[in-house]
Formats: sequence, C-alpha cells, structure tokens
Amino acid sequence: MKSVVLNALRMFGLDREVALFHRAFSQLPAHRFAVIKVSGKTLENQPQGIAQDLAFLSSLGLTPIVVHGAGSQIDAELARRGIPMQKIDGLRVTDARTMKVVHRVLDKATSKLVAAVNRKGGRAINANGMRLLHASKRASVQGVDLQHVGTVDRIDAAQLRALCQSGFIPVLASMAPGETGWFNVNADTLAREVVRRVRPQKFILITSTGGILDSGGKIMSTIDVENELPALLKAGVITEGMRVKVEEIRELLQEVPQTIVEICAPDRLLQELFTIKGSGTLLRSGANLKSAQSFRGLNRAAIRSLLEESFGKSLISDYFRQPVERVIVEKNYSGIAIVKRLNKKCYLDKFAIAKKSQATGLAKIIWQEIKNAYPDLMWRSSVHNPVNPWYLKQADGSQKAGEWIVFWYGIKPDSSTIQKALRLPKTMVKP
Repeated sequence: MKSVVLNALRMFGLDREVALFHRAFSQLPAHRFAVIKVSGKTLENQPQGIAQDLAFLSSLGLTPIVVHGAGSQIDAELARRGIPMQKIDGLRVTDARTMKVVHRVLDKATSKLVAAVNRKGGRAINANGMRLLHASKRASVQGVDLQHVGTVDRIDAAQLRALCQSGFIPVLASMAPGETGWFNVNADTLAREVVRRVRPQKFILITSTGGILDSGGKIMSTIDVENELPALLKAGVITEGMRVKVEEIRELLQEVPQTIVEICAPDRLLQELFTIKGSGTLLRSGANLKSAQSFRGLNRAAIRSLLEESFGKSLISDYFRQPVERVIVEKNYSGIAIVKRLNKKCYLDKFAIAKKSQATGLAKIIWQEIKNAYPDLMWRSSVHNPVNPWYLKQADGSQKAGEWIVFWYGIKPDSSTIQKALRLPKTMVKP
C-alpha cells in the first residue's frame, strides 16, 4: 500500500515534498507527530479513505493520535430504537439508556476504523477500553441536567506515548469513564484536551468544508487568530459552528503556540501533512514575522546560518552589502524571504526554511506574506531543488535554461528580464 500511495504522489510531483516532511516528522518523539480529529460524518461517509491515509502514515512509522465522534450514527440508532433525543446548546441529554447506545455506537465506529487501518497494512488500536481518559459529570445547562455528559479531567499521556512509541495509532472515541460510569464527551473538546497534554507538532481537524471559507466561498490559506480573526468575526465572514471552533482554537493556541492547527477536507489529509501549500486553512497565533527594507538591525549571523543550512552552501562574503527591496524573517530566524529589484521587477532572491521548521507550516505563512505584499513576482531556482514541484503550482509560468528555472506569477517578465535572472551570479557557493 505504501508503494501505491508513493507512486500516486510521484505522479503529481509530490514525492519530494513528502520525503522532506517525512524527515522532519521522523525526528519528533512518536506521540508528538499529530493529533487528528475526525468527524462522525467523515467516518460514516469516507471510512476507507481515512483508513488508507492512516495506514500510509503507519507504514512510514508515523503514529498520530486519532479522536473521533459519531453524532449522526448515534442519532440514527436512537431513532431506530425509538429512544427520544434532546439537545441543549448542541449537547445531547444522555440518560442511562441513551448512554448505552452512545457507548455501543462509538466503540463500534472505533473498531471498524481500526480494523480497516489494519487490513490496509497499518497498525492501529482501539484505545477506548484502556482507561486512558477520565471524565467528571458536566454541570447543568440552562437548568437542565445533562446526566451522562461529562468533561475530560484526566488523560494518561504516558500510556498514549507508550502506544505511539510501540508503533500503534491510538484511536479514541468521544466518551470517557468516570466515577459513576461512562460519560458522553464532546469530540472537539476531547481532541483539544489531548493536544494540551501531548503538545503535538500538528493538530488536524477534518471537516466537510475543507477549511475556513472567505466571503466568496474560497478556502483561506492562513489565518492569524490574534491579528486577523477579530476582523473576520466582526465582518461575519466566519459564522455559526465554525465561529465557535476557531474561537476555541484561539484559546488553545494561547496555551500551546508551538502546535500547528490546520483544518482540511477528508480526502486532503496527506496533502495537508506532507506539502508546503497544504490544502486547507492553517491557523497561527500572532504575527511571528518581521519585515525590513534592509539588513540593518537584523541578525546577519543568524541569516547567514539559516541560508547556509538550507542550501548546503556558503553565502558569499559581500551579500549583505547588496541592496534589497524587503526582508521578511521569522522572529527566531527559522525562515526568511529576501526580495530584490531586477529590471524594475520584484525578484525573490532567497526563500529558506530551517530544517527544524520545514514541517511546521512556516513556509506557507511566509509565502502568504510574500503574496500579500507582491501581487507579481519572479524568482529563480536550481533544477535540482526538491521544492520545484511546489514552485510550479505557485507560478503562472516558468522557463528553464541550463541549471536554472525562472518562475513568475502575476505578470510575465519580458525576455530580457528573464535572461538577466538566468545570468545572475551565484550568491551561494560550494565551501
């Protein structure tokens, strides 16, 4: 199965990106790779696709922690049994009879997903009966006793770590035992609590929308939850259930700012994990970038170290004396974009991400910043650069000559500018 998926990725020019991200993920402790929250509707409508993606991750030695719900399946089973349903503020009033159905449906959904992953060559495990979670009864809502509805107050992070380190993908349903029996818990809340405990590199939420949509119905690539989200909420761009979700994500990122939160569609999980552009919406906390019109005031030694690590070559000695249009750099010097002028055109001279940050979504954030600042741009890349397939997707056109490829978007540069870009002297040289 692994070879089949890799061949498919190779056909779309994504295999090099997958290899780049896989190297970065493989350096993490097993449990800190990702928490993936899968909706009940996704499990109901696309179970084999999710199972195949999880089996592929397993075949790469990657063990995400999976949390899922099964709301629509529970509704259907309750209706089939003639058991009345009541919800308060979206929370299901769960009496003892309802809880038995909830437990049975959720555990069955977990077992089916685990079996499907394992049939496809992965290693998943139903973790519902392992007492990894503990819940307490939730307070009444609008004066109504929700009965067997709880909030998770304890997670056995050590046991989760042990399962991941043993090569298993733990799968948890949205329920947890407590002092008085099992409780129905909210799947989104459970997933966030797992993130708080294990602090993964990525927190992926799989939704039918595939991301957060702008006013035109287009998926927004990135959102700064501190500086951009308030205006989006005020304008009514983000509404209803997604509004609640992103506000909760903003609170989560205040506690675990190092975790990358992404929302994607069910059939775009691998693309979200293993490509620079991703497919959905990346949510980040605060603006960690700074912009300057020269190198003055910036840490030139850190910039040199970043560029030399990224390109595997030495930066020429007089590089910082050359004029620049703009420098966009991550505050800890983990990523950088350097824009210059070439025949009055904006030219991206350097774009680099530190190896430790290549799977964090930083490239996507900086690239979005570039596009916001420059509606038209050109750049040059070595024909051996593994990022070229991604560059090709960002570009409106390209021209290859010898050891270089010139890319552009927004406007096609004239032939003299393209030729000048091809003839630019190298600024990264072999040591």
